[in-house]
Parts: sequence; structure tokens; C-alpha cells
Amino acid sequence: MGFSNHFKVQFKVTPDPDPGSKISVKLDYVPLLKTGLNFPVELSTARVFLKPPGSAKMSSIVVIGHFDTGASSTTIDISLAKHLNLIPVGESIMQTAGGTQTTPDFYINMSFPGSNLHPFHNLKIGSCSLPFDLNNGLDPNNFGILIGRDVMSRWNIVWNGPSSTVFIND
Repeated sequence: MGFSNHFKVQFKVTPDPDPGSKISVKLDYVPLLKTGLNFPVELSTARVFLKPPGSAKMSSIVVIGHFDTGASSTTIDISLAKHLNLIPVGESIMQTAGGTQTTPDFYINMSFPGSNLHPFHNLKIGSCSLPFDLNNGLDPNNFGILIGRDVMSRWNIVWNGPSSTVFIND
């Protein structure tokens, strides 16, 4: 069983991450109540929606995903969607703190490096503007995707408050 430790915060990963995996371990003080639950997510272009159509090259990147219990659907930062050359497949009306916005939808593949969580293939997601910067890597505050209740509803998530430990399985 592996752990990604954010001071006293632990994200339980089963089985143990492979040596050299992209699970981020940050040793300085980052309180869970301040940052929320963030962990590495690998995003890649859904094969059926490659740009240009029929292209055999898939784009892939590991970014920090942020659990957003207030979001009904998973959303990607619009600049990250452009970086991955994702093709819009429609639009959604998003209710945000800043008001109502119409934003493009995309299909992606999403997996969770170093964990045994099942990946999502051809997952339809929305988009929004996030404070994401391609140059900031796996900084816990540099999240490129909001993981909404559409994904979380497929998991068993237990947050043990006194120990600041989160257990996730599907």
C-alpha cells in the first residue's frame, strides 16, 4: 500500500506505486483544509477524437486533479484542452461562482498513476478557466482538472478527519 503525504495528509494508493512513478510526495506544510484533496491524474486524448481526425498520435500529460464536490461534472482547464489538441464536441452551460457560462465539451481518457483505480475512457467532460500553468508541474495548487461528482460517484471515498487520511477505491 502506498501513500502520497502532504504533511499529515495521506492519499492511500493500492497497490504500491512502481519505482519512478509520477505520484507526487510533498514534504512541506500544505494543510488539506487549505488546498482540498488534490492528486496526480493522467489525461490523454480520446483516440476517437484525435486532431486531425485519423491521426495516430495521442497527447498525454500528468496534472494535478482537484476534487470538487460542488461540481456535478468533471471539467478541464480550457488552455490545457488546447494544449492536448482536444476537439470540442458540443457545449454545456456551466454555473460558476462568476456566473453562468457556455463552454465547450470534450472527450478524454483519464487515469490515476500509481493507483489501482480503473481509468476512464472516452469520458465526456466540460471546460472552464482554472489557475493552471503548464510550467508549474505537479504543484498541489496547480490543478488542470476539477474532478466532479460524475467521477466521484463511481468511487467509495472515505475521509478520516482526525487522521487526515483519504481512502479511495472503485
